[in-house]
Amino acid sequence: MTLAARVPEHSFQHPAFDVIDARVRARLLALDHFPAPHELRELTRGVETAMAPWFDFTAQDQAQLKAAGGFDRLLSRSSLIPTRANSFHDLLGALIWLHFPSLKTAIHRVQLAGDPRSRGPIENAATHLDESGVLVLSTEPKIFEALSALEWREVFWERRAELERTTRFLVFGHGLLDALRDPHARLMGKALFGAIAAERLQLAAAEFRIFVDGALAAALPEFLNTPARLQPLPVLGVPGWSANQSRAYYEDERYFRTARRSPRPLSAARWLALD
Repeated sequence: MTLAARVPEHSFQHPAFDVIDARVRARLLALDHFPAPHELRELTRGVETAMAPWFDFTAQDQAQLKAAGGFDRLLSRSSLIPTRANSFHDLLGALIWLHFPSLKTAIHRVQLAGDPRSRGPIENAATHLDESGVLVLSTEPKIFEALSALEWREVFWERRAELERTTRFLVFGHGLLDALRDPHARLMGKALFGAIAAERLQLAAAEFRIFVDGALAAALPEFLNTPARLQPLPVLGVPGWSANQSRAYYEDERYFRTARRSPRPLSAARWLALD
């Protein structure tokens, strides 16, 4: 979706947008115009990150993109991220680059290492995470087991207090964030699970994000070798992420499916140990 004017005032209202630093959201809403590519880095001035951005943003030129052999090859040669003007999707992609530079760089390197003429499972997995990923960080791995088993009512409703005490959900996929501006009733994400120490939950939001960014970037290349490493996640079931959540809500199998369309190998139902 493209926008011709300023960022709408209702943007970033969904709780998932808390992944974007509050200062950045305020700066965006204060602008009297939609930010141009060359203005994007300045939006995160003073925001702490795991690594300094080695990249900047430039207006997308389709011919240049094609001549370079695609997004990742153009980025590797120029350190410039092609960005469409007035595109909310690309704006959110830029903000995720600026908030999670280590993890985005790791995904970029995975894509760059692949054969551009033939995408394989590794590249597909990286794309799923990039567009639709949700980082699920928990001190309790049994949460991961239950989510992998599609036990939605148990996790989101019956164990709700435990979930809120032990687990954090960070939307990383910029396509999913774009959809959450006006979420439809069957919206799904792809969850990447990471086990963390309990003391991590005491970190301030920026410190927690920096830890997650660095830790996942280091572990990603070895772990994310198939899309099956990512688990389906009905994101509107996350506590507080939709209205009218109730036992009956989580029993609606039109959204909270309890059977897979195809079996998933047990070896793929894993998570990363980040501490």
